[in-house]
Amino acid sequence: MQLALASAGGMSRGGFRLPPFLPPFNTLTLRFFSLLWVAAFALALAGPLAGFYLRYTAPANNSQLLLGSRAGFAVSPRDGTVVRFTVGPQARSAGIVAGDKITAIYGLPLPPNMPVNEEALAEHSNDPAYIALGNLLFGTDSAEVPLTVRDPDGHVRDVTVTTGDYHIDDGARALGVAPRWLSFIDLMHVLAYPLLLWAAWLLHHRNSRDAVSSILSLAVLFTIGAEQPSSTFLAHVGVPRALNVALFDMGNVLLLAGILLFPHGNLSWRRVALIATLPILMLLQGTLYQTAFVVFMIATVLTLLRTLRQTDSSEQRQQVRWALFGITGYAVLRCVSIVSDYLKWSAGSFGQQLLIEMGAGISFALAVLILQIGLLIALIRYRLYDAEFVISKSANVALITVAVAAVFAGTADGLKQIVYNYYGNTGSEGPVIFAAALSTVLINPIQERVQRWSERRFQKNLFLLRDDLPEVARDMRETASLGEMLDEILERVDRGVRSVRSAAIVNGCVLRARGLSNEDVETWRTTSFAQDYKSDICEPKDKQFPIRVKLIPSSDDEEPIGYLLVGPRPDGSIPSRDEQKALKEVSESIARAIRTVIKREAREQEVMNLITDGVRRIEALEALLGAGSISSGRQRPRTA
Repeated sequence: MQLALASAGGMSRGGFRLPPFLPPFNTLTLRFFSLLWVAAFALALAGPLAGFYLRYTAPANNSQLLLGSRAGFAVSPRDGTVVRFTVGPQARSAGIVAGDKITAIYGLPLPPNMPVNEEALAEHSNDPAYIALGNLLFGTDSAEVPLTVRDPDGHVRDVTVTTGDYHIDDGARALGVAPRWLSFIDLMHVLAYPLLLWAAWLLHHRNSRDAVSSILSLAVLFTIGAEQPSSTFLAHVGVPRALNVALFDMGNVLLLAGILLFPHGNLSWRRVALIATLPILMLLQGTLYQTAFVVFMIATVLTLLRTLRQTDSSEQRQQVRWALFGITGYAVLRCVSIVSDYLKWSAGSFGQQLLIEMGAGISFALAVLILQIGLLIALIRYRLYDAEFVISKSANVALITVAVAAVFAGTADGLKQIVYNYYGNTGSEGPVIFAAALSTVLINPIQERVQRWSERRFQKNLFLLRDDLPEVARDMRETASLGEMLDEILERVDRGVRSVRSAAIVNGCVLRARGLSNEDVETWRTTSFAQDYKSDICEPKDKQFPIRVKLIPSSDDEEPIGYLLVGPRPDGSIPSRDEQKALKEVSESIARAIRTVIKREAREQEVMNLITDGVRRIEALEALLGAGSISSGRQRPRTA
């Protein structure tokens, strides 16, 4: 299949012949890339540490969490004159309430709508109204500032607020949150940094000349080095914000390019054209940037799906599946992070905004982490065959959560509506309590149905092993020989857990083996790894048969009738615990079928021996009778 892809990628267009694969780094390119990688790794390692230090040693940085919190309230970048909610008790005591419209500062009238994003501040840098609002929202001095505000009912009043960084600290204390934790609320994603740095190191150093894994590694380092808290450090040392943004955008460009080239750097005109358009991200901002990024992510997923359909290699298909799992998880969680960033400007209280900030940070961290885990496993090619298991478990959690939440929300809303229609009262807690109880009762049935569906959809081989193999064993025990049945069982076991070899030991004898000879199994039984195979179901150090399953016909019996030996997968990994559990579940059915076949063959052999003995006896009698007739004929006297 790779040869076919190579020939397709090498087709010329306009006289230029595209190479089939992205070539590995030569010596000069590797040296240049290594220097760039070391610099990026140093920034990704030192930047977050220095940024954290600056955040913790400069409490004023906490005001970055909430636009306007230095004045004791929160505003939105879309309009810095509307109070979303108050922060701390001082602003409330001064008379500020949610929904107030600031109409004047120091008596200077303000426009009806004043965006306070970077573009608006740069465009109106000399506007007195923006200068006054900027001092109120972004100033560093503590001062009393007189404001004229209009409440939602249209009443105009004059209030005076005192600017300072203590408002957000007091608001945190009121919620039971230590002010020092505010420096970490919007930086939850750094919890994943140690694993991401390890992944970046491993991706580059496992094969430093491999362009795809090295590009993905550099993308991770650029993202860490350009995100908060590293961006605080870059701003502190005088790095222009435009360069910081360009570094972050370059990380996203390299990430998308690496995914498009995954797994072996196959080149085609379609991929090259798509990669060539990625730098357009560096020219976009805001919503347009996020939209373009999502579109490119969709394009990479479709490209990988096309690669999956065109790939015949089992190992490469598992690589692509892991990559798809990482990309899909990244896309979903990144969307959650983006939505959280938008929702935080609609939060109605300080506590809600903090929760949304934490959710956005955790979602972003998990997004990057899941992406790197998927790509790392795919590129290292270890535990490739657990892709379906991980996808199945992820689908289980997501679907069960959605189903239970839907049952709870639907039941609660429906009962509230019924109560309101009959009694006109919606303040009762009864509907909520009943909905919670119903959701609890339905968790197990929902989980069983979802698990069965996900196993059919994502773990079909394991599902067939658990459900079909016992039926096959029961059917074959009445007609097939022991050897034929063991051949079928071992074939289905190998297909179910994707093992490269297997063997069956019955009554102490090696009767069947797949992937190696019976003599090889006998040799293995003399090794140190096989000394405890009768008691250990899993021996990870044994590379030949790490899984050993007892075949006990009945739970009342203590002695097994035989053993099922299962080897590793093609990538050298051991079958998962779910697969080991499935083998144990079907072992009793297999053992019963073996015992039945042994008894049937013994009876058949006994009958055959009786028939053979009867035939022999009949033949002997016929021989004696025949000999007697001949002898009588010879002795009969002649008649005259």
